[in-house]
Amino acid sequence: MSAKILLAFLNYNTSEELRGALESLKAAGRGVDHDLVLIDNASTAAGEKERLEKMKGEAELLALPENLGFAGAFNKVLARDGYDYFLLLNSDLLLPPDFLKDLLEEAGKIKAFGLGSVSFLREDGSPQFSYGPVPTLASELINRSLFQKRYRKSHPAGEDPLEVESLLGAAMLVNREAIKKAGPLDDRFFFFFEETEWCCRMRDNGFKVVHFPSVKATHLQGRSANKVPLKARIEFHRSRKLFFKLRYGTFALLVLNVGVFLRTFINLLAYSLLTILTLGLKEKIKSKTKLYAGLFSWYLRGCPDSEGLRG
Repeated sequence: MSAKILLAFLNYNTSEELRGALESLKAAGRGVDHDLVLIDNASTAAGEKERLEKMKGEAELLALPENLGFAGAFNKVLARDGYDYFLLLNSDLLLPPDFLKDLLEEAGKIKAFGLGSVSFLREDGSPQFSYGPVPTLASELINRSLFQKRYRKSHPAGEDPLEVESLLGAAMLVNREAIKKAGPLDDRFFFFFEETEWCCRMRDNGFKVVHFPSVKATHLQGRSANKVPLKARIEFHRSRKLFFKLRYGTFALLVLNVGVFLRTFINLLAYSLLTILTLGLKEKIKSKTKLYAGLFSWYLRGCPDSEGLRG
């Protein structure tokens, strides 16, 4: 008997990208019996609801009355019975032919499989970050990119499945048995770090977190968050704070807060000086200055919950 799988795309003001993802799914899902749900996280863009209504003939449309964030929205389908696997998908994906069949075949080879994802490519075909280490104080206060590169160098991706610490959550295949034991996504995370925390919990409960290098997808990264960069950056910092509190405790969170506050202040000073030296003519430098100014202000005001991507 073949495994039953539910595919869920999450949309927030990205129906144009979702349209492309659905088109790619026609060949990507062939040969595999699956159910499909489109989750709309209370989109607000003009014409969004009308565009989504036109897609109802291709899939079930689950229109949420409020924006529950990444974890809260996907948890609405993870509670459904009758499925062996769930595949949680961003709307900004383009899937290659036979994607679903290849992914399920790879996952079926893994004993104690809990959570898995694939190799992500940019639009130009270049590789994108797909897996990496769990963040630590050292990585977040020194250089996150350096630690990620070192991890991927020590855990190179060939063609065979690779057990890893953490995955990029743009396309996550999860085993129902793992959800029963480890639990669903933690909806205290609105956006960012929810997949990282889930990976940790999966491994804590004896399930493997696996990167599948031979299965690939094109990821048009950040189409929604990039529209509001300061709000997205604030949400990233809030989620990171929550992750450190849950994973490492109050003292580690205190050290993180002090270190990040000081680094944000230094970056603000540096980019403010660059803005003056370039007479405000370099748009990229000006944007960075505004970003650090907004983030520094958020920290000075005690990191209010009312700011960020929520709401």
